[in-house]
Amino acid sequence: MINKISGKRSPAEVKHLQVDGKDFTTVGDCADTLAESFSEISANKHYSSKFHSYKAYTKRQTLKFNSHNKETYNTSFSLDELLDALSNSNDSAVGPDDIRYQMLKHLPSEVLIQSSIVNILNDIWLTGNVPSSWRQSYVVPIPKPGKDTSNPTNYRPIALTSCVCKVMEPVVNSRLVWYLERKKIIILTHSGFRKG
Repeated sequence: MINKISGKRSPAEVKHLQVDGKDFTTVGDCADTLAESFSEISANKHYSSKFHSYKAYTKRQTLKFNSHNKETYNTSFSLDELLDALSNSNDSAVGPDDIRYQMLKHLPSEVLIQSSIVNILNDIWLTGNVPSSWRQSYVVPIPKPGKDTSNPTNYRPIALTSCVCKVMEPVVNSRLVWYLERKKIIILTHSGFRKG
């Protein structure tokens, strides 16, 4: 009710899609049609030949996740960094793991340590092994405002991913930004996405 009063509407369920004069009304057919539309929009065929060449070149490069670099940004995460990321996080829709921000925010510090959340994040950070569950998401179709909702190309996909993964992102980001600012690697004229 509060969302309705403040003008926020919950996304309407997709009940009818139409492609080339053919109607799709079942949940499965609508989901398949939207998936095909999203896949078509992001297909490789839309890339330029120059980008295809560059993509093929970069795929052949071996990524080195292991580092013997002793810079401070490579050290293990602390509980304070995790708590800071949690306190600055906004509640958002839950991903496939069903772990919510509110669940993490209300855990006492002792539980965060004992439940090994900090250890899990550190293991991922130090080894580079990202859990396969973090590569999964729920894709929710959001209709573009003022467009015909029966056309599957008039939806944009929103991916709902793991909240634990989304908590790790600001922890990593704050470290990297701190390092870039401290070493003056970002030029002074660059003002977007910077504090102050």
